Amino acid sequence: MLVDPNNRLVANTLEREWNDKLRALGEAREERERARQRDEIVLDDALRQKLVAMTTDFRELWDNPSTANRERKRLLAYIIEDVTLIKIPAERITKIHVRFKGGKTETLTALNPRSSAQQIQTQAEIVELVDQLLDHHIYSEIADILNKRGLRPGGSARPGRGADCFTAKRVAYLMLTYNLRSRYDRLRGRGMLNKKELADRLGVHEQTVDRWAKYGIIKAHLYNDHGWHLYELPEPNIPAKHCSRWDRLVDRAAGVRAGSQRVRLQPKEV
Repeated sequence: MLVDPNNRLVANTLEREWNDKLRALGEAREERERARQRDEIVLDDALRQKLVAMTTDFRELWDNPSTANRERKRLLAYIIEDVTLIKIPAERITKIHVRFKGGKTETLTALNPRSSAQQIQTQAEIVELVDQLLDHHIYSEIADILNKRGLRPGGSARPGRGADCFTAKRVAYLMLTYNLRSRYDRLRGRGMLNKKELADRLGVHEQTVDRWAKYGIIKAHLYNDHGWHLYELPEPNIPAKHCSRWDRLVDRAAGVRAGSQRVRLQPKEV
């Protein structure tokens, strides 16, 4: 309307062409929308069938024993966009956040795998049992007891080592690894003496201590697998050094045992 009257004819021509282009653009947009809707309906049915078939084929391929692990990884790459791992050491778990290609997300929880050292660690129940047995047995005896009960050391978890058994060295290793009190310390804590200490206390030779222990006049306790002993102080009836062909050690030992038995059989004082 503001064009110069001398240019009115040119303006009308441009306006007509502009309107024609707008009508053509509107028709093209309408046709595109109709075509998109038609294609969307066709694609939805086709995609739905393909998706159903793909889920079936995916499960068959995944479960097939002949499918190599590298192929399984490729299958996952087709459906997974990314994965985020959040390790929580305090709870010994890992949170796994999975985002799929279609936008769906899922969170999984997995236990953290044990380290190599943890996999071959001896069970806590066995360590506790060894601690109890050290009060009354030496290493080789403890190993025999554990083996008879069908228990196995932690190293038996390694491939090809399932038949491993406990030995005296393995029991000693457990004692040192878990800071258990040695049998020697336990016996010393109960007031037992070594050979020299007992010989000095009784006023006899160390060989006499060996002989008295052999015949049971004094009580000896092994504390290792090399034959080393600690001795109980025979109180209150401390034996005295004595030598006579008419009072043999065998007879004296029998008398000591008989006396001990009488003491056990006496009724307790009320």
